[in-house]
Amino acid sequence: MSAKSISSHILLESSFDEGDEQFKDVVEKIVVDIYGHRPDWLKFSPGKRFARGGVAFREFVCMAGSVALGIIFRANRGELARAVIYRADVDGVERTYEIRAGHETEFCPDDLKALGAS
Repeated sequence: MSAKSISSHILLESSFDEGDEQFKDVVEKIVVDIYGHRPDWLKFSPGKRFARGGVAFREFVCMAGSVALGIIFRANRGELARAVIYRADVDGVERTYEIRAGHETEFCPDDLKALGAS
């Protein structure tokens, strides 16, 4: 089995009209669920908006990769209500995955469309 190297910020399912503060509130709840509290060192922000197959996603911008990995881990276990998209390098090949309801699927990155400025 090949190791995956996460190569960029993850995307969390959002709604097309979800504002920055609403997105932050959702992420805060996920983080508290992962760590049991909100770590003092945690700094993150909502990033760019994307769409795939009529579903909106929002970039989770955070320099602490452990948080993104914690979110991916929870998503793979089916513990998140929102889908997660991440990109990874697998044996030198860039791949894109969506995790929804505990099921991970690889998809063509061309299916992910940027929606413009956040």
